[in-house]
Amino acid sequence: MLKGLTLFEGLVFGGILAVVVFGTGFATAAARERARDYKRLADVVRIQSALEIYFNDKNSYPISASPVALGGEGAKCLDGTGLQAACPSSGRVYLNPIPGQTAIGLGGGLPKAYMYESDGENYVITLGIEHKIPEVGVEKGLVCARPGQNLAPAIGGKCGLK
Repeated sequence: MLKGLTLFEGLVFGGILAVVVFGTGFATAAARERARDYKRLADVVRIQSALEIYFNDKNSYPISASPVALGGEGAKCLDGTGLQAACPSSGRVYLNPIPGQTAIGLGGGLPKAYMYESDGENYVITLGIEHKIPEVGVEKGLVCARPGQNLAPAIGGKCGLK
């Protein structure tokens, strides 16, 4: 003789299942957020490495009179002449393509692209971080990357060259 679940057993089972599914959704969302932030950090390290090789060859960083968006709709190539929308068919290429920042998860006020600014001697790359990353000492929000320095939070909502 087959015995089915009682109403109470069905409700208990359904409740446990709902808690498991709900908890899994939160864990998955948090993992995606961390993955996006770690990708942003890896992107900036790649960009900085290419800028250092450029500096070693040219004795200067690519100069920008105003902030330049990197990747996506901005500069997609770092070649022997600096940051370009596209790489030429010949000549030295340092980074192609320049990675673009994913805007997914970034709140208002954070840049939707990596922003680069340089006077030739120094540069700053501005990026947004969704959550604090204690392993590398990075806080949530606007972060500044400079040559030879750890990532640092923006001061007064801006990343200046100095």
